[in-house]
Amino acid sequence: MRADSVVWPKDPSAVAAMVVDDATVTDLRLDQVIAAIAGAPDEFGLTALLRHPVCDPDTVRFRQEVFADLADIEIRTVLDDFAAGMRRVRRRTAGAARLQHPRQRQRWHLDAAADYLVALTTMAEALPALTLSSRALRRWRDTVTEAVGGPVIRTLAEDVHTTQQALAAVRYSIRVLDTDTIDVGPDDSDTDYSATVSGLLARFGAGPPPPLRPQPEWPDMNQMEEQILDRVAGLFPEPFARLAGFADRHAQFLDPAVVTFDREIHFYLRYLDYAATVSAPLSLPTVVTDGADLGAEDAFDLALAGKPGGSAQPLVCNDFTLSGPERVLVVTGPNQGGKTTFARMIGQLAYLAALGCPVPARSARLTLPDRLTTHFERAEQATDADGRLLAELDRVRDTLDHATADSLLILNESFSSTSTADAVRIGRRVLDKIIAAGSMAVWVTFFDELAATRPETVSMVAATDPDDPARRTFRIERRDADGNAHAVVLAERYGLTYDLVTARMTACE
Repeated sequence: MRADSVVWPKDPSAVAAMVVDDATVTDLRLDQVIAAIAGAPDEFGLTALLRHPVCDPDTVRFRQEVFADLADIEIRTVLDDFAAGMRRVRRRTAGAARLQHPRQRQRWHLDAAADYLVALTTMAEALPALTLSSRALRRWRDTVTEAVGGPVIRTLAEDVHTTQQALAAVRYSIRVLDTDTIDVGPDDSDTDYSATVSGLLARFGAGPPPPLRPQPEWPDMNQMEEQILDRVAGLFPEPFARLAGFADRHAQFLDPAVVTFDREIHFYLRYLDYAATVSAPLSLPTVVTDGADLGAEDAFDLALAGKPGGSAQPLVCNDFTLSGPERVLVVTGPNQGGKTTFARMIGQLAYLAALGCPVPARSARLTLPDRLTTHFERAEQATDADGRLLAELDRVRDTLDHATADSLLILNESFSSTSTADAVRIGRRVLDKIIAAGSMAVWVTFFDELAATRPETVSMVAATDPDDPARRTFRIERRDADGNAHAVVLAERYGLTYDLVTARMTACE
């Protein structure tokens, strides 16, 4: 068959990749999402694909078309059934490779080929009746329909059928002569005694036979079974010669194009399986360019929402918009108020959109960054000979040196290791550099001064309950920074402000 990819519309080497390093993937907790989607072990090599976001709109649209097709339950069912069939094929071929007896190994190989034909032909028969809109699946439908009607698959099907028929005709008998001897011979009797024996046992209240016990993980035969099989093969040489011939002629019956399709379609199926574990909906974003307005509605942190066992807190969704000259979101507010989660969320939206996948939001308008970089607060390392602040400055300088108007920067509590005055001064310089480069950025900070009104910046604040300012709502609101540090709110709640403490001390004098 033609090896038409369903994840790449063109040669992958010609597709521009988004620059993102391992530290950024970890900061955004996308490593957890990728591990959950790929599975352990990663039998389809999905990790490499999920770690390869692109900044090519056509590739993103190509994949989005497939995800849109898979929203149709009939299309999804056909491909799920194909994937399940190929899973059986892989189990049988892997099991055959572990078997010691050649005839048993050959039979497992035959059964794997039969499962392969069922999976392939069932899909080929179902696809023409479906309404496919994606370029990838329409192209694959043409490819597989042509191949199933072609000579290669037709010959394989004929060989599977004739070999199975020959083996099904084998009938033999086993007689136990004494404790050490059994006799294997042809079955010369036309009588099936199973019904007679069942009838006799029924007289004594015996019910139907118990269900077969599950086969052990190692299905190899014991020595007695091997000897019985060898005797049967000696009695019926022609069917077993046909079986051996089939194994030789079709040692590699799997078409490489089918193997590739099976691997690549799991990129979509596994992602959708993961998305189904999340309580909030995901959606395909609109990819925009040339300074168009950006934003998302009801967006959330996918790693947090997809955490095994869920969270004790209900999932809180947030919105954001950037329009006109706006390029930088400056997020302030109390600690543990959802600011870092909000910043991670925006990084995840950009990354997943660049994979061509649905993103964690009810709707989104996003761009495809050429570079996604995080600058999260790091603990001081013993190897930082010049100290934590200088290490931070070196990292930020490297980020700014490579930033372009198409880059996305996520900064989280940067420069908190120095004094407030110095942190504000450094932060303003860095913010000026980001704006000069035209980059999009999200900056989570303790310093309200960085949220000062300017055309390129948008102030967002982690909100608290108006009736209980100490209780966080985890909603991030677009409004001016109010300058109320959470420590002040707590001090007021527990009567520990300067004025209240002074008043009590004065009253005690």
